[in-house]
Amino acid sequence: MPLIDLRRARGDVRLAEVLDLLGWVARGRAGAQVRGPCPVHGSESATSRVFSAHLGRGVWHCFRCGASGNALDLWARVTRRGLYEAVVELYGRLGRAVPWLQSPRGKEGGAMSDP
Repeated sequence: MPLIDLRRARGDVRLAEVLDLLGWVARGRAGAQVRGPCPVHGSESATSRVFSAHLGRGVWHCFRCGASGNALDLWARVTRRGLYEAVVELYGRLGRAVPWLQSPRGKEGGAMSDP
């Protein structure tokens, strides 16, 4: 399996893009921070604000289920995939080329790298 440049992927994919793909709707906003129902554990209350995402910093946290992370972590958690598979799928959904790493000999290969 080719290596994925996770550092580059984390910088390329914005949290707002992932939230849009998920069809997530904010129930409150304060500057770059948005709140609403948690897409990870599926809170469905019309007034739920347990999920908080800071769009400027690209991080999120659910105060009910305790899940947190960056845009890639959110996609992996919601789609119930491993990080490697989630990144490949997410880049496909966004219509972008996956940021593959080159092996030291100039060929792709090996396992996923997480610097």
